[in-house]
Amino acid sequence: MKSFLTRHSLSVGLILMFLVTWTIELSNAGVLPFKVPFVVALTVGWAFIFISLLMTWLTLGKGEMARLFMRFFLWRVGWRWHLVALLLLPALQLASILLTSWLTGAPADYSHPMIREVAPIDAPLLALLVPWMLFEILTNGEEMGWRGYVLPRLQARHSALVASLVVGVIWGFWHLPKFLGSGMSNERSLAWFIVAHLALAILYTWLYNSTRGSLLLVTLFHASGNTAGIFLPVSFAVAGGVMQNLLIVLIILAAVIVTVATGPARLSRVEEKQVQE
Repeated sequence: MKSFLTRHSLSVGLILMFLVTWTIELSNAGVLPFKVPFVVALTVGWAFIFISLLMTWLTLGKGEMARLFMRFFLWRVGWRWHLVALLLLPALQLASILLTSWLTGAPADYSHPMIREVAPIDAPLLALLVPWMLFEILTNGEEMGWRGYVLPRLQARHSALVASLVVGVIWGFWHLPKFLGSGMSNERSLAWFIVAHLALAILYTWLYNSTRGSLLLVTLFHASGNTAGIFLPVSFAVAGGVMQNLLIVLIILAAVIVTVATGPARLSRVEEKQVQE
């Protein structure tokens, strides 16, 4: 059994991740005939942590499992990478808002960001920013799966760029339940959404490899992007998802610049790519 799991650790791990999380997500979208408890749906990302650690323990032993978990505490990576993790995605989102306003002549609606609907608390936005960021960090375990478990196994066989694109397709497709039932499809296209995640995966790999595999930094990266998306204005006097499309274009441009500047082999100028044999 162990030899089978070891030979197929990547595929078995992915199957388990999809099986557990999609059951929760499809239930949450109203596709399945039952509902999971709200607290379970809220912490769906923790399934990635549990499955990644379990599969690492079963195939590589407790020592490797402990090393994987300790990547959450790898913070001594240079202050520049902390700035990248905290500011790059919010900066791209803000740029897409300003570009949308400039190109369409339609002002962004700064009066009612999504956070007011998600957390209808009568408090200044800045007072909600840090608590929401902490909430995103604590409930988002995806990075243990995508970057901690899947990416190093792919990088052992492929260049960092190819591994990133494979992760991007899987990661983007994982969001399919959100486009079904009562999900969040709105004006979004799943295909365009996956394209965005192809580019995003390159940026995540660049950060992950350049910080010697810091799950803390890529988790901060994920959390800052989600937080910016819920605090910055998301509605315009222009229909058609113009801002979302411009944001994806900017992310693609950033991914191209990173690939050219660092090289497709490692997607890092300072460190070797992180691999798991």
